[in-house]
Amino acid sequence: MGPERLDVLTSTNAGSSEDFSSGSPLLSQKRLACSNCRRRRKKCDMGYPCASCVKMKLDCNVNMDDMRKKRYAAGYVKSLEAHVAYLETRLKNLDAAKISGTSSLGTSEPTLLISTDGKERRLSDGAAPFSSSVGQSFRGGDNSSSFNASENDILRRKRFVKGSIYPEGPASYKPQRREPAISKPQNRIADLKTTVIVRRHQDSSETLNTDKNILGSLSAFYKWLYPGPFVFVHRESFLYGFFNHSEDNYENSQYCSEELVYAVASVGSRLVPGLRSLSEGYYQKAKGKLLSIVFDEHSTAKITTVQALLCLAFCELGKGNNQLAWYFSGLAIRVGYDMGFQLDPKVWVTDDASSSELSQSELEIRSRIYWGCYIADHFICLLLGRTSTLSVSNSTVPESDELPEVDGTGEFRFNSKHVLQVSLPLKNLVILSRIVQVFTAKIFIESGSTAQRIGYLTRFNIKVYNWRQSLPQFLKWSKNSIKDTDWSTDPTISYFWYHYYIVLLTFNKPFMEDCEESKILVLEVLGELHTLLSNFRVRFGSVDTASIYQLYSCLLAVTCLKKLTKMSLDGQPASVLASLDRDLRFYTDLFHEFHLTYGLPQRLQDEPDLHVVDQLNTLAYTHDFSLSDEIDDLIKQVFGFDTWTINPSHTV
Repeated sequence: MGPERLDVLTSTNAGSSEDFSSGSPLLSQKRLACSNCRRRRKKCDMGYPCASCVKMKLDCNVNMDDMRKKRYAAGYVKSLEAHVAYLETRLKNLDAAKISGTSSLGTSEPTLLISTDGKERRLSDGAAPFSSSVGQSFRGGDNSSSFNASENDILRRKRFVKGSIYPEGPASYKPQRREPAISKPQNRIADLKTTVIVRRHQDSSETLNTDKNILGSLSAFYKWLYPGPFVFVHRESFLYGFFNHSEDNYENSQYCSEELVYAVASVGSRLVPGLRSLSEGYYQKAKGKLLSIVFDEHSTAKITTVQALLCLAFCELGKGNNQLAWYFSGLAIRVGYDMGFQLDPKVWVTDDASSSELSQSELEIRSRIYWGCYIADHFICLLLGRTSTLSVSNSTVPESDELPEVDGTGEFRFNSKHVLQVSLPLKNLVILSRIVQVFTAKIFIESGSTAQRIGYLTRFNIKVYNWRQSLPQFLKWSKNSIKDTDWSTDPTISYFWYHYYIVLLTFNKPFMEDCEESKILVLEVLGELHTLLSNFRVRFGSVDTASIYQLYSCLLAVTCLKKLTKMSLDGQPASVLASLDRDLRFYTDLFHEFHLTYGLPQRLQDEPDLHVVDQLNTLAYTHDFSLSDEIDDLIKQVFGFDTWTINPSHTV
């Protein structure tokens, strides 16, 4: 209703409902309920203002036109909807154009717009874009104002990358600008069950996958150390990339990289006497490439970088360089977090992720890699006495399922009489690592008396015992079963047991003086380890192919026996002391054999009588103390020198 009609109504004795019964032609027209009553679904008394509006203190709006009988044709409504959709598309293009700094709507055709008065208007070529007029209207006509509604709306409508609070992905993620490449379906693993590895058999060193030394190192790595602590280097996907994607030094491979090949070779070559001299060279090549990648602000996070860094961490662990091992493992986890590898594999931030949809096999491979990294991180933290980084609570990666083996990898498998199973042992190690994570804080970090710590240790040992009893049948073992040489020396099975023994020794060693149960448990573990390591050396003639699990099991055994010997000097029968002395000589001799394989530093002088303070027996210790710091000092205790010193003449 127009303003002139409202003026007439207002000037005619406003507030009296009887005025509408007069014979005025204007006011005698049939009137509808006011807008407020219609909106509130209340009966209107047709006065002006009506009684309801007066009571609610609202402006009464008189409706004179009945629009209920006026219906628009369906075709007309559809044309309006299509036109609105067209305008929305044009506005989105305008937003994109403004972000990239290009012209707004373009000049190829005039644009149809609808103004607020309902009339159609067209912007001819060169006319001011629609967004400018909108921005001007929001600015109230003041060109000096800095607020621009359309620009603000652009920010609100940005698409966010999953797993990141940043619109364009993680802060360090910068997509590589590459020329569009021809798609190569063969570069992706569609299905592991049908995957074929193409081998080049010529004996040459033109490429890494034909270098016999590299091949020998990789073969030793997967024969003796997989799955073990290196389950994160999934064998089938790595070898598929290694043999099929050698062009451009594996730049376009999702499963293999040059630095990963050298990192794996540096570990594997230590197990072969004829290739051992090449290990340091492979290590330095991998290290140089990895550091240049990690500290290049334009590089993109890749899962192969995480795998290679963890391999170098285990290299340093084997050499006794615990500080470097901690640095490399920390870099690996940070690079992993940069790509969101703790999240669902579908949302990992990588340049290749958008090229094509990931197959189910690729998702399962990524899940295997992550949970392998999870176990590696927790194992390294256990050995170094540190707090683990990865946690089940912040991981949304699905559990790893059993993956098929690919034909063409026979020379990279241990000749086992048992069917290889990786998924189920991995799941149970994740459970064990969770128990370790919880009780590490309770026993070694939180303040409390020795009695309180021993109470938590008792609960921990019970939890670990129950975990062992709940294992599936093929993972269970006993004192009698480990006497079977074929069973106990199979590296695809026994690594699981060594992990268990390392956990028990690490937690119970500091309490042997104060807790008789810990002392008994340690002696039982040492007896079973003696059987396992003896069988291994007898079957294979040496410990050249021993894993990092066996190295640190032996190292922990030596330190435990040293402590037990000191505890048993007074009042013990001669037979007990002789037994402890025999076991100590066994583990010490075995540990010296490990020196050849892992390149532990040479003894610099006769072993002095070291006094190592057990911080668990004191009330004062730092928050960073965990697992009694014994791993950092283990090699010092055994060899009597500082493994981090650069000066050969340095003494401890």
